[in-house]
Amino acid sequence: MEKINQFSVQRLFLLMKRHSIMNLKTWLIGFGAISGVLIVMALLQSLGSGTFNLDSLTATGISFIFIAGYLITSMMYNEIHTPARGQFYLILPATTFEKLLSNWLLSSIVYVLVAHIMLSLVLLIAGLLSAAIFSTSLDFYNPFTEAGFKNMGVYLVTQSIFFLGALYFRKNNMLKTLLSIFAVIVALGMIASLFGWIILGEFNQINEENLPPQGLEFFTITIPNIAKYLFWGLTAPFFLVVSYFKLKEREV
Repeated sequence: MEKINQFSVQRLFLLMKRHSIMNLKTWLIGFGAISGVLIVMALLQSLGSGTFNLDSLTATGISFIFIAGYLITSMMYNEIHTPARGQFYLILPATTFEKLLSNWLLSSIVYVLVAHIMLSLVLLIAGLLSAAIFSTSLDFYNPFTEAGFKNMGVYLVTQSIFFLGALYFRKNNMLKTLLSIFAVIVALGMIASLFGWIILGEFNQINEENLPPQGLEFFTITIPNIAKYLFWGLTAPFFLVVSYFKLKEREV
């Protein structure tokens, strides 16, 4: 008999299936609403301009994907915050890692892939309707391009912040996570301004006139590269590790 403390792919998929079944109705309603909005926007756009602007609709659809994804992520642990259901979830025959991984996979990789595929289908339907009614040209959105994968990557990284927020905050998870992000950004901005004032003194901007070549390279190349590596390489792992220990703490 397989031990509970050993990782099981079967249990992982059962957890994902359980959560999907419990929330499928809500997800379908949300998807239907967003799809309807995009199709109506496409038809109104075609009516007004006589063209089907795929780029504009794609940008709007991707914005919806991010917002809906953050909202879904923020609701991933609503069960654990409900007294009547929280105890049942915590004693499910699965490891902490399996519970964490199942929810993260659903709200990150699975979600972002399905959402982009569905966006492509919705825009295709909108394009077909626009072409049939207003005789506009038919364009197709392909999510599996370099720009598409970059959008997916940005979502996967930023989603991890809301994933921790879903565990950390008991109510109004998304709003409190957004407020926390804003507070951190303001604090970091103040610290950066202080260090900039200390280092640059009376100079209020970075350019070739008030900095030596090494200093200019540090501010314009080194710091942006460090920020890039921190964002892509450390942000998601950091928040997921903290989320794991937060879930472990709740189980104890």
